[in-house]
Amino acid sequence: MRVLALYQNNRRLTACLRALFSLEAAFGLGVMIIDNIREELSVASLAEGITVCVDSGSPPKVWGQVSWAVTLMYAIILMVLALCKAAQHWRESAISNQFNIVKVLVQDQAIYFILVIFCTVVRIVADELIVPNLLLANLLDVVGSPSLLSVIGSHLLIHLKEAGERGVNGGSS
Repeated sequence: MRVLALYQNNRRLTACLRALFSLEAAFGLGVMIIDNIREELSVASLAEGITVCVDSGSPPKVWGQVSWAVTLMYAIILMVLALCKAAQHWRESAISNQFNIVKVLVQDQAIYFILVIFCTVVRIVADELIVPNLLLANLLDVVGSPSLLSVIGSHLLIHLKEAGERGVNGGSS
C-alpha cells in the first residue's frame, strides 16, 4: 500500500503487485499445508511441571527456506520500487529541503525491509540449526515469526497516518 501511494495508485502496478502478493500468499499457504500434513506432534517438558506441545517431525527444510526466500524477493521488489520513486521525487524537488510524505514512506519501507531481512535470516537459521535447548528453539520461532511483520506493518500505517495529520507535505496526501 505504501508503494502504491508513491505511484499514485497506478493501475498496472496495482495489478502486478496484487498478483505477486497473491502468488506469495498462495505459495506460503501451500508450504504451511505441506508442513501441517507432515507434522508429528509430541509433548515435551520445559521445566518441572511445565509441558508444551512440540513438532518432532522433520519436514524438508528446503520448503521453509524457499518460502522465506519468496517473501524476501517480494520485499526487495517493493523496496526497489519505493527507492526508485523516492529518488525521482528527490531529484524533482531538490530545491526544497522540507520533510515530506515521500520521506516518511521511504523510511517506513526501509524499516519494514530491514525487519523482513531480519525475520528471514532468523527463520532460515532456526530451520537449519538443530537447537538442543527447547526454550531457545521456541524463542527463535517467535522472533522470526511472520506475525511480527504484520504488527510492524500496522505500526507503519499508523506512522503514515500520524505524518499526514501533522501536515507533512503541506497537508496533502
